[in-house]
Amino acid sequence: MKIKRLFYKICIFLLATSVYSSEFDIKTFGTIGGVYNDNSNYIYRKDIFQKDGSSDDLSFKTDTLIGLQTSLYINEKFSLLLQGIVNNNYNDEVKAKIDWGYLKYDSGENVIVKIGRIRTPYYKNSDNLNVGYSNLMIRESVEVYGQVPFSSYNGIEVIYSNIIDRYFYTLQANYGSAELTVPIHSLNQKANVEVDDLYSLNITFGTTALQARFTYLNADITASNASLEQLFSGLRAFGLNELADKYEFKDTSSEYMGVGLFLDYNNILFSTECGHRKIPSFFADVHGYYATLGYSFDKFIPFITYAKSKMDVPTYEANTGVAALDALLHAQNLAQSSKTIGVKYFIDENFDLKFQYEHVVPKGDYGSYHLSSLQKPQKLNVFSFALDFIF
Repeated sequence: MKIKRLFYKICIFLLATSVYSSEFDIKTFGTIGGVYNDNSNYIYRKDIFQKDGSSDDLSFKTDTLIGLQTSLYINEKFSLLLQGIVNNNYNDEVKAKIDWGYLKYDSGENVIVKIGRIRTPYYKNSDNLNVGYSNLMIRESVEVYGQVPFSSYNGIEVIYSNIIDRYFYTLQANYGSAELTVPIHSLNQKANVEVDDLYSLNITFGTTALQARFTYLNADITASNASLEQLFSGLRAFGLNELADKYEFKDTSSEYMGVGLFLDYNNILFSTECGHRKIPSFFADVHGYYATLGYSFDKFIPFITYAKSKMDVPTYEANTGVAALDALLHAQNLAQSSKTIGVKYFIDENFDLKFQYEHVVPKGDYGSYHLSSLQKPQKLNVFSFALDFIF
């Protein structure tokens, strides 16, 4: 809250003193997309924050969105940036939300500082997750990009960049907190999540052709709702304190570690990221990776992707002796693999068109990011198309 108040005060002061020298810029972006999943026992969603998706039908709710990005350049060093999107949410409603918004200080040399609502820097494409035109695939591989459910926080970010010979490096440090509601679709519940003392460090280095990336994030996280509180208080009432301590999600020190390698050389495009989520609670530990290979034929870029996620301890084998706790653990199984083939076509500098086919194989009972009520896993074939635009 202190960071929020400071942000608002700085914004008001700078606007009041610099309004006559400011410049205003506005950009729009969006995606019109359709998804068909051939398995009616699963709901294919872009992420867990959507309630509806494709289930043996054609859905336009999964990827379709429109966004607005505004920039207010106060002077040579200070600017205000705001991005909002409109899409389908976990209440199956089309709603607008603020994706991020912050005050930015650019020294003009090596240092950039941001204060406000900022993107969490887990992944290579964290900053442009919703800007489809900027990405090769219609959706980033959920086996990596779906590991951590929140994508923005309230706080501060400091970036230092420099060049040594023909190599560049960027050091990025973040600190802040976040509050959000996370759906647990298979249990038809929602959890209130509080993220405190979030800090992260990201290092990127390389050349224009080859880059490597390392990320570490730590935070104290609490997830709660009436059902969770009743479950864990019940465990303690029956003397099952050890079980409650092991799985309760309260002020849990949580980590995310990621590495990535990215190549853009002589029309060859290659990217791979590996991520490992460690949260000692019912929200189980998981690791995953993807590898994408593409080739640019001027306006056409065909690509293939293989991705896989695996639970550190298989939650679908949970047998604690408490039925409600077992059901909660079963719902955390994110183990799956997927193979994707697709093509991106640049219509012009404002539009692109994409097609892709994805074959998803859940691993273990109750498995996959696209949760269902089925115990035994079944395969999914997912066909998608998207028209991206940016102005």
